[in-house]
This record gives sequence, structure tokens and C-alpha cells, in this order.
Amino acid sequence: MLDASGWHQACGLQAGTALQDIQVCAIAHSATAPGTELLWPLSAQLQQLGYPVLVLDASQVEAAAAPGLRDLLAEPAWQAAGMGPRPAQASVAALPAAHGLRQLASLEQLHPYARRYAVVIIHAPVEQLAPLLQGRAMRPLLPLDMQPRGMVRSYRQVKHLALHAGLSCIVASSTQAHETFARRHADAQLASLAQCAQRHLRMQPLCTRADPSQAPDMRRLALQLLAHSVRLAPAALLPASPPSSLAWSQ
Repeated sequence: MLDASGWHQACGLQAGTALQDIQVCAIAHSATAPGTELLWPLSAQLQQLGYPVLVLDASQVEAAAAPGLRDLLAEPAWQAAGMGPRPAQASVAALPAAHGLRQLASLEQLHPYARRYAVVIIHAPVEQLAPLLQGRAMRPLLPLDMQPRGMVRSYRQVKHLALHAGLSCIVASSTQAHETFARRHADAQLASLAQCAQRHLRMQPLCTRADPSQAPDMRRLALQLLAHSVRLAPAALLPASPPSSLAWSQ
């Protein structure tokens, strides 16, 4: 049991960690449009804008050799404040989160564990994102699927978020400036996708094209992602005094 000394150390740890709002963004992951081509350039741009970034990556599974969100959530919130990657140690920190994200009942549970960061990016399949983001005033980012029949798969992702979370989204194609044919193909795919979403879902996704190798494109998309993020306000992690059930040291 936590004694009085340990309790006050925990309170001191909390006090030493600035409580601030955290902006939560989401990027969809799938086998044919994994999102990593945009995820890491976007994370780097956010870091360059002055935001310490934590990526919760559901495409990576927690393991004994690679602890992640599941392991962090197993710790008391006040103790976890001193665990995990620190913003000072890496420009963009990332944690495997395949199992941990399934344990979350709400986004608010993340705040005590990620409060040293200004932005948290959840990179996960839409099936995992939908229950977490349901009813939130935000737009997840969907990388456009450029594989054969990719527009159909992308539309299914848009539809899943619309039906199961009530959300519209940002759909971004990842094409380089010199890829003329790919850019034209992406534009046609985006136009068809927007038309289908408007007609069948009564929703208008934000469609854009971005070159991951161009910093201005990534900065524009990063700011767009921030503008459509959800903000988590800090909450008290520990009561002002220890509960009576705690064992006090004499």
C-alpha cells in the first residue's frame, strides 16, 4: 500500500508535470493504405511547429521486447507520469498500441498517461478508431487507397466512420510532384469518392493531395489535421489528500 511519503511524492510528481490540453488526431491504417507514408512526415512537421508528439501505433503490437500502450495503461496514472518516452529524448515518440487501444473506454483515459505531450496521433484501422472517436467533433485522416479497386475500399472506410462514429474525414492522396499520371489518377479518385459520399452518406469529406517529400505540403496537411483534432482538457489525477484506506507510515 502507498504510505504517506509515497503519496506526497506522487503528488509532487503530478505538480511537476504541467497540466495542459492535449490535441488528439487520428490517421487510418489499412493493409493497402497503411498511412505511414503520411504519418511520419506529418509527425515531424508537428514537432517542428513546437508540438511534442506521441504516436500510438496500432499497426505495431506490444511485446515483452517492445512494451507499449498496454503496458503503460497497466500502471497507476500518477506512476506512469514518470514512465514511457520523454519529449526531450526524441522529437517524435511512438508506442506500439494494438492491444492498448482496445482497452480504452474513452479518449479521456489517455490524458494522465500522455500529458507531457501536446499532440497524440492515433494510427489505427477505422474499426478501432470508430468506437474511440464516436460523436467527437473531429475529422480523422484517411490516406487514399491507390491500389486497384482502392476507391471502393476508401469509400468503405469513409462509410464506416460515418455510420459507426458519425464522422466525416479528411481524405489525402500521397503522390509526388513528378508523378503526373499518379496525380491525375488520384484527383479522379478523390472526385469520385467525394461524389459518392455526398450522394449516399450526405457527407462531404475534405479531399486533398499532398507530396510527402515536400515540407510545405506536409505542413499544410499537419495544420489541417490539427484544426480538425479533438482537445482533451486536463483532469485532476490525485485527490488533494490521500484516501483514508492508505497505510500511513509512523
